[in-house]
Amino acid sequence: MSGAPADNKTTTRPGGTDYLKYPDHPVYPSFHFRTGKAPILPFSAVTKQPANEFGYPLPGAQSPTAVQATAAHYFVDEPTWNAIVDHGEFDDVVCGSGFCALAYVSEALARDPMRKILILERGGFWLPEHFQNLPLPYKMVLGGPSETFPWQLSSKTFRSEVKFMHGSCPFFGGRSTFWSAWCPQPKPDLMRGFPKSMLETAAKPGFWERAKDLLHVTPANKINDKVFGELQDDIDAKLHAGIPNIPSAMYAEPGPLAVGRTTPTSTLSFSKYSTPGPLLALQERQRQLAKRGLGSPLMIATDVIAQSFLVDADEDHVVNVLKTSRGDLCFPGGKTNVILAAGVVPATNILLNSLETMQTRAGSRLTGHFLTHIAARFPVDAARYPNFKRCPKGVRCDGKCGQTLQIAASYLAGEDPKTKMQYHAQVTAIYSPHPIWDAVDAGRECPDYAAAATLEQLEVCATLGELNEHNKDSWIRPNRQNPDPTTNVKLQVVLNATDEQLWSVMDKATYDAIVVMAGSESERLEYWHDQEGGKGWRKEKAPKAEIHVPGVVHECSSLYMGPESDPHAAVDENYTPYGCKNVYVTGGAIFPSAGSWNPTLTMVGFAQDLARKLVKERK
Repeated sequence: MSGAPADNKTTTRPGGTDYLKYPDHPVYPSFHFRTGKAPILPFSAVTKQPANEFGYPLPGAQSPTAVQATAAHYFVDEPTWNAIVDHGEFDDVVCGSGFCALAYVSEALARDPMRKILILERGGFWLPEHFQNLPLPYKMVLGGPSETFPWQLSSKTFRSEVKFMHGSCPFFGGRSTFWSAWCPQPKPDLMRGFPKSMLETAAKPGFWERAKDLLHVTPANKINDKVFGELQDDIDAKLHAGIPNIPSAMYAEPGPLAVGRTTPTSTLSFSKYSTPGPLLALQERQRQLAKRGLGSPLMIATDVIAQSFLVDADEDHVVNVLKTSRGDLCFPGGKTNVILAAGVVPATNILLNSLETMQTRAGSRLTGHFLTHIAARFPVDAARYPNFKRCPKGVRCDGKCGQTLQIAASYLAGEDPKTKMQYHAQVTAIYSPHPIWDAVDAGRECPDYAAAATLEQLEVCATLGELNEHNKDSWIRPNRQNPDPTTNVKLQVVLNATDEQLWSVMDKATYDAIVVMAGSESERLEYWHDQEGGKGWRKEKAPKAEIHVPGVVHECSSLYMGPESDPHAAVDENYTPYGCKNVYVTGGAIFPSAGSWNPTLTMVGFAQDLARKLVKERK
């Protein structure tokens, strides 16, 4: 690859072109050659570096950037990008590098390894995997500059109780590097408003299993490590038996988490799933296949923002140009599929920038989840937890006391009996005999890190309720005063009476669930209060202002799937926006309603289905 650093060689795919290239490495001696084994290549056969080698006769470059160290191995460099813009031809251009992008690409390449795919990611390479799998100080990267807001927020939203909607993570992997890993499978009756085609697709054999396999979804009681054990079983049993005492609850189950083993023989029981590693592993697999002429390289271009596309009205509304922040990608044959997998608002913005038909359809509906966080604690009952004993040595413990960190993750689903709107509670229970020492493991294995208990707390319920999809005051609209095509939308999300009713029911259900889990110790329950000057544990419940968390999450429905006769439906049963061809939408944007369930598993399932619809399996 011309322009590649001297420590890396690239090779054009056999029979390929200058825009389909893969890094051919390793080709130089590295630390891996210092183990007493012979190099992969004889030293004399190693491709020569420039005249200045190994600090001889002069020192080498001393300030390489992280981009220089990684881009040549994984991402499209400038000369190759120029070739792509000039004459690149692909079967698919996938916008985004999160869950839906991975789900589509992995399914497509499994069916046809020769498929030519280009992934466009708006940001650069930052975290190699989920931040909770990294050292504990990485918790500091949550929020702040790692979250961007590519829209103008309405003043009505800013002054409302929800206040804002959480933004995008503008880096390779997107939000997958920060999510909580909850992956419940919604029952069909909870998929309210979903068209018959989506319900039938979800009911097909293997639909949920394929999605769970990709994400390594594992029920918390099956994680099989020392952390999820006795406490997990106890909390699950209490919740299951206590459903009648939570009037609006429907069912409870061990938390389904995307944390499982990546291989059947792996000894790593808990590792939060994110897409950078799997995408790069998929790229490496395609590289190996390309070297043998059995596949096409998977091309990944970073720092490229998809902005809009052009439709050829004379060619039956085929899309033949994708405009990006780094130049226009042209598909004169109209054979390239554009897969919008970049998130709800970016996908909506692209369609609003591109199609007249979308001006009344895209963004006319906007849903998501509002949140309640309640922290509580109750004493350890010796009869209930005979193995949970205070360490007699305290801070002088030598680690041989037998007392270890215990975490439980349980999922409780419910609905408002009056409105039939849904909520769910994500329970994280913690028993920490050595709080200071346990902090690292707790920070790594708590399902909801943002809602994880402090060292003084025992139990946290993060409860999520769905926003009413029929609220006409929640929307995404074009903002023509903003000339930047990346951010030229305005967003509003507010509550209506139905939402407020559900939030009240949800709060009561959360407190009821805490009492159920406390059991015989419910009279000794204490709740965490976070008021300025009055932080601490108290017997009385925390006020609404302290437990209602600003910020909408899991946004959905802005491009919901429905019949063309519905003036606000944006996407047909084949995932195609009305008014064009060869463009497809994935993700929560196509959900007609948010439900209360975490959307990732469902999003992945439908993205895989899209790949099966578009890609014929190579025989």
